[in-house]
Amino acid sequence: MIDPITAFATAQAAIKGVKAAIQMGKDLNSMSGDLMKFFEAKDTVAKAAAAPKKSTFGKSDTAQAFETVMHAKQLQDAEDELKQMLIWSGQADVWHAIVLERNNLIQKRKSAEIAEEKAKAKKKKEIEEAAVMVLSIVAAVLFLGLLGWGLSEYVLFMKA
Repeated sequence: MIDPITAFATAQAAIKGVKAAIQMGKDLNSMSGDLMKFFEAKDTVAKAAAAPKKSTFGKSDTAQAFETVMHAKQLQDAEDELKQMLIWSGQADVWHAIVLERNNLIQKRKSAEIAEEKAKAKKKKEIEEAAVMVLSIVAAVLFLGLLGWGLSEYVLFMKA
């Protein structure tokens, strides 16, 4: 995974390539590589914005937050501009299909993450229950063993 600064630069370069291609009247297929680079880089920057920050030497937390937020805003503005360019160039259906598919993929990914978290929680609970069961059995066996030993000592004491 590339760092957010590199991703931001990649996204800016990709959007410039898309703009140039649209101005030259190229078809959408010739721009697909730049479009994919842009969206990949935008997602990387967005994930970096949402992730907890590791302290960067020489930068305050506020400066890091400002930089990340500004990059995310610039990329959102670029995406809005890209949307307008596609719509005005007669590719509105493509833009809507991209957004619909992206939303479907996000929903599927989130559902899978939730299912995975539930499965992990269930497995953890099963392990905890098994551990409690084993400890209970060990405690019961020890108790019965001590009780049996105590009774046998008592019987021997009473015979003597």
